[in-house]
Order: sequence, then structure tokens, then C-alpha cells
Amino acid sequence: MDVHGVALVVGAGSGIGLEAALTFAERASEASVKSKSLASARDYETAAIAVDVRNRESVKAMVTKAKELFGRIDYAVNSAGLPRQTAADTSNVDEAEYDLLHDVNAKGILHCLQEEISVMKNQEPLYAEGRSGRRSIGSGSIVNVTSLSAVLGTAQSITYVASKFAARGIVKCAALENRSSGLRINEVCPGFTDTPMLRRGIEKQPKVGEIINKSMPLGRVAMPEEIANVIHFLASPGASFVNG
Repeated sequence: MDVHGVALVVGAGSGIGLEAALTFAERASEASVKSKSLASARDYETAAIAVDVRNRESVKAMVTKAKELFGRIDYAVNSAGLPRQTAADTSNVDEAEYDLLHDVNAKGILHCLQEEISVMKNQEPLYAEGRSGRRSIGSGSIVNVTSLSAVLGTAQSITYVASKFAARGIVKCAALENRSSGLRINEVCPGFTDTPMLRRGIEKQPKVGEIINKSMPLGRVAMPEEIANVIHFLASPGASFVNG
């Protein structure tokens, strides 16, 4: 289902975030990303906005700029994140790495939600026409990209797993708090996906790539576009009854 309106994609520089931005462009949204060549809407506009998700003021400036440029924000995708930097068991966790990943992966999601919600929850709701008639699709939709590590533990990965579990908790609380406003907040937890982040890890340990592929039900990792399609669906009117 095409989505019409304004999409803010945080973390659109590469990987899943970039593919999400391109998917919104292909399916008729304006976006705060570089995706003009794929855009299907005649009046498509785009903008690239620098942000440091660790800093709430930086996030606020990004959201304010997006609203200033486009008038409103209908869809937001929060996809900025960092991987584990070093393998370490519990007794040897690097606290500096722990703090860094928590600041980006968990606090970054929190900052984005705080500023996006403040702008989106009071917007005029949009409506969709279906075979059952006209229905409200709410004032907006936010999709947060976490990880399979938000639901499963992994040995020697406390810094990453803890940050993703925290992010998932933040998303769940925000969805409950805003359910009566009509603003939908959801989460996607991708497993292994062919992103620059994963490729860098495999370059360091080539045998890991083969192990990962063998562990996957389809015998391969996901393509970023496949994850982006799920993100797009959750943001779209087709998922108007999905929240949390």
C-alpha cells in the first residue's frame, strides 16, 4: 500500500535506514533523505538533516527542521544504531563501550520518540478509504528498528544486547502511553541482515558468515529491502490496527 505524506527516517545513511528511506520514496512519501531518483510522487521533496541521536537538542533541531520544511511528519522511522565493538564476557565488559551503545541504541531511540511524539500526537488525523468504509489512521506512525538481540541474549555481547533490550522497553512504554492519541508506535526486530555493519563483522571473522547463513531458515541473511518492506507496511494505512 502506498503512503502519502511526510516520512522522517533517522539513520538513513546506510543499511536498513537507507532502504527504508528509498522504499518510502518509491511509494509516494516525501522524505528527509536523499532518494529523489526513485520517487514516484510528482511533487516529491527531500532534505538531508544531520543529527546526533545521543543529544536531545540535536534531535529536537532535526524534528523542528523537518516540520518547518514539510509542515508535518506523518511517518517516522528510527533506525540509527551501533553494533558491538568488542567481544567480552560479563566480567570483562568495557564500560565505555556499554555507555556508548546505550547512548546511541537506547537513549537515541528515547530522544527520537520524545521529539517525534511531541510534534505528531497533536496533528490532524489522516483517513483511509477501504472496502468497509472510511477509517481514521491516526495522527501518525512511528516505527523503531531494534534487533533480534532485543529479545534474545547472545554470549559476549552484553553491551549490544543490553542496549537493545532497553530500546525495546522504551518502545513498549511509549506505545502504551500514546495509544489513546491515535499515534501508532511499533518496533521491528531484524535478525542478520546484509548491511555494511554485518559485512564489517564478517570481514574480521570470515567463517562467521558461513555459520550465520547455515543458521538461517532460508539459508541466507535478509536483504535490507526486505526489512524495509516490513517497516513500510507498519507505517502504512494497511497496518492501521497494529500498535505496540
